[in-house]
Amino acid sequence: MADSSIVTLRLPKSLLQRADSLIPALRTNSDIFVVGRLSRSVVLRLAVLRGLEAMEADTPIRATASRAPAKKRAKR
Repeated sequence: MADSSIVTLRLPKSLLQRADSLIPALRTNSDIFVVGRLSRSVVLRLAVLRGLEAMEADTPIRATASRAPAKKRAKR
């Protein structure tokens, strides 16, 4: 993630617990490839990506920033 930025968010504990509870299921999902450890941060990044994609699909005005499709990462 060479072109990434650190973003600090204050999230309710309930959202963090929901993200944590997804980790075991995502570990067994063959569509999810993560280099390294599947962590809460990875789950939250996926949630943001999927949420933005859903919001963009429901919104007539598309985001102006160019969006590259999400790439699947190979397992180590």
